[in-house]
Amino acid sequence: MIDLTTIDQDTIIARGQYATIRAAHEDEKKRLQMLCGQFLSIAPQILRYMQPPEGDTPEIGAVLGLLSLGRETLDKIEACVADIEALDLQRSGLKQVAWGR
Repeated sequence: MIDLTTIDQDTIIARGQYATIRAAHEDEKKRLQMLCGQFLSIAPQILRYMQPPEGDTPEIGAVLGLLSLGRETLDKIEACVADIEALDLQRSGLKQVAWGR
């Protein structure tokens, strides 16, 4: 068991903040992985719709929907990357205070 009375209160607070930011950072990285997977799955679907069997016409409406989804997903990826970068900077600053490294 750890005797918390022997640890400075500012250090305990900083460690709690660090843990919170670190968890948020990990969550954003998982979100980025999911978004990238979603983005990667769009291109083959577009190809499939644009290369229908002989005699059929391409499903342009579906392709336009997929292109829109791709743009939205790319916007989300861009925002997620910015969030990860900001959380990384915040985490680095708190690490020094929380752990003295």
